[in-house]
Amino acid sequence: MEIATVEVLATEFARRFSRYRQARQRKPVLQYHDMTFTRSPVKVPALLWVGDHAWFRLALGMVLAWIGLGMGGCATTNGPVGVPPGLASGEPFFECRGQASAAPTVVLEAGAFGTSADWGLAMRDLVKTGRVCAYDRLGLGRSPDRTNPPTPENIARDLESALDSLGETQPVILVGHSNGALYVETFATLFPASVAGVLYVDGVGSDDLDEPLVMEDLHDEETLARLAAVGGRMGLAPLVVQPTIDAIGLQDPAAHHKWAALTSPRHLKNARDEVLQILPALRRVREIGGVGRATPTAVVVASLAPTDPTERAWRHAQAAPARRACQGWVLDADGATHVSPLGRDRSYLLAAIEWLKTPGLKSAPTCDAQGFRP
Repeated sequence: MEIATVEVLATEFARRFSRYRQARQRKPVLQYHDMTFTRSPVKVPALLWVGDHAWFRLALGMVLAWIGLGMGGCATTNGPVGVPPGLASGEPFFECRGQASAAPTVVLEAGAFGTSADWGLAMRDLVKTGRVCAYDRLGLGRSPDRTNPPTPENIARDLESALDSLGETQPVILVGHSNGALYVETFATLFPASVAGVLYVDGVGSDDLDEPLVMEDLHDEETLARLAAVGGRMGLAPLVVQPTIDAIGLQDPAAHHKWAALTSPRHLKNARDEVLQILPALRRVREIGGVGRATPTAVVVASLAPTDPTERAWRHAQAAPARRACQGWVLDADGATHVSPLGRDRSYLLAAIEWLKTPGLKSAPTCDAQGFRP
């Protein structure tokens, strides 16, 4: 990697981090039917406040140069941990809580570099109202390695097979965060009869193709994913793991599993390979036909700077699936970070899932051009 490229990346890092300074210290209130959800003010990690300092750009450039030039040694590779009951040895690790009921099971799909641990706080709340499952995709966290490329189509088929093995024969509610939203979209496109509803949490999806600024961000993500994998081999991952855990607010045992995953060179390499499959898959998923309008669709859009052109582009792309759906709901979480809807801002997620559990929502007859929003 040339030093000039490193300097460009460092400047881009600084620009993106400086956006976080625009977060407002306020308490938005979300009204949903007869319930009110109030979330705490956003507390931005100190690391994200230094993006506009020259010394930070210089230090970051030096780190990226070190990574890009491949200097340093290799860390120990961590493998998967065990196989949960009910799944074959080649199927992903699942954590399910709660008893099956008339309400659909909620299945949680983590984002890039994420695992089931990301959903620790959300699962604690969701189990109070039904059955909920989170899992580690093959090659990540506590799951065994995969034997085929980590395309969204293969990931969707892995999930369909695992749900069958777990005895989940009824349609499920799929929740995808970040890149996980594309896996949810792909699953709902390939297996519509198995889906009772979908929730995209600050997600990536095929509508991103229509937004050049969003596509630019996704290209940047590929570069960062490559750097993360190299940094993992060099043992640099622990430098950023704890701020990531704190940003969600995870506690043990979820925090422990998150740490184990993000300090594993195996996990980081396989997560990088997943990210590199995202851009080629966007058009394929759209060409398959996309999620049918009859599938109830909720979207949580997190934004620290709603007036920023790039964030406006993200919102436009993220809201599109809900606006197309016969039954759709867009929840704007202004002041939320990309990961806070998994933690301190999870009231948005909980409200959307409760709505998706409404009996008969998918079979509701109303389906006009404007869609439906509660």
